[in-house]
Amino acid sequence: MKYGNIIFDGDRKTSVNIGDDMQLLAVEYLYDLMNIPQQDRVRVPLSKLSTYVHPNNEYVILPISFPLYGYRSDMYITMFSPAIIPVFIGLSIMSSSIEDKEIDYLKRFEPIGCRDAHTMNILRSYNISAYLNGCLTAIFPKKNDALGDKIFLVDVPNKFLQYIPNEIKEKAIVTSQVLDDTDNPEKSAMQQYEQYKKEAKLIITTRLHCAWPCLAAGIPVILLKENFSFRFTALEKLLHQYTISEFSTIDWTGKTVDYENIKQNIIENARFQINNVIEKNKTWIKVSEFYESSIQTKSCFIEHFDNVLQDVINKWDTYADIKYAFWGLTQKTEMIYSYITKNFPNAKCVAVYDRDKNVDFFGIKTTQDINLLIDDEVFVFITAATANAYAKKVFNANNKHNFYISSDGFGE
Repeated sequence: MKYGNIIFDGDRKTSVNIGDDMQLLAVEYLYDLMNIPQQDRVRVPLSKLSTYVHPNNEYVILPISFPLYGYRSDMYITMFSPAIIPVFIGLSIMSSSIEDKEIDYLKRFEPIGCRDAHTMNILRSYNISAYLNGCLTAIFPKKNDALGDKIFLVDVPNKFLQYIPNEIKEKAIVTSQVLDDTDNPEKSAMQQYEQYKKEAKLIITTRLHCAWPCLAAGIPVILLKENFSFRFTALEKLLHQYTISEFSTIDWTGKTVDYENIKQNIIENARFQINNVIEKNKTWIKVSEFYESSIQTKSCFIEHFDNVLQDVINKWDTYADIKYAFWGLTQKTEMIYSYITKNFPNAKCVAVYDRDKNVDFFGIKTTQDINLLIDDEVFVFITAATANAYAKKVFNANNKHNFYISSDGFGE
């Protein structure tokens, strides 16, 4: 079993928002606090969440503290690879609608920690147990030394500058967390954050992943926004986001915010949620990893299905007008029907005989009329093992030879 961390693998050739990497660094810091060895940590690309397989076929515990706005898998937001066991401690979504399959998926991993109130309320509207946990970048440690002497304007739009006092603008260092040239975004994010911790006495920004890490470090932050953003709803408890109409009320000296007690609660909750998932799943993970390590490289033969393909179906003419029927409604019936439907467009299932079931099978009503199977023009697949002997008797009595017993072979 490994401990995962999401990395953003989108188009980062022209510019990089290292706010994405601050979230990665927060998970790494949590793992440090949990004493997770480096060799047990893996990176999972955002675009591979639905298909990820660990090279050694190990399962991955993956904290979800990352916005999934740009992630979709077959139109689902949170359907991940079977190799991933998610721990939702900071989910953030934009969509106000969730598919039934996603509801079932999320319920498997309740309670769902959410980064913002919008996400929490959407999940709760679907009766999914959810709580507001904020962003994991809130757990970065408070710096022990004194504040620096510099003011940083981080991604402050030009139209906001008119509201900022001249004595601040004249001294401020104008910078951005969107970088045009970096080969190592994670390293750049750490370097920029270390600069703020060493040099800043005040941060003025529009960025969530600048504001919250700096606030965690004990640096005064002023947060400016054009509109009140859903993404910042948890941060609002600690730091007000000023919209343009409120700029005239800002105290531009800034103040530190002490939230060390709740910070420890956030850390302890993250530990608990991860350890709880491990405890619930560790026994089956050990057993399954043991067996899975040997089966992934081998092609499996599915008895009673692959036999049918080899002996009968794959010898058919692709476009032949073939009539066929089934004796027995089983898993084999569905597998054979689906394969024929996909590969033989003119073949037609004319009957599904089952003595005990009265259901609709892909638009075909099951029947108890055995005479429908005796027609010489209809090839019959006997898919119910308990019917083998009786089916042979019936077909032999009627001199019918075009049938196949999926667990036995051709009729005699």
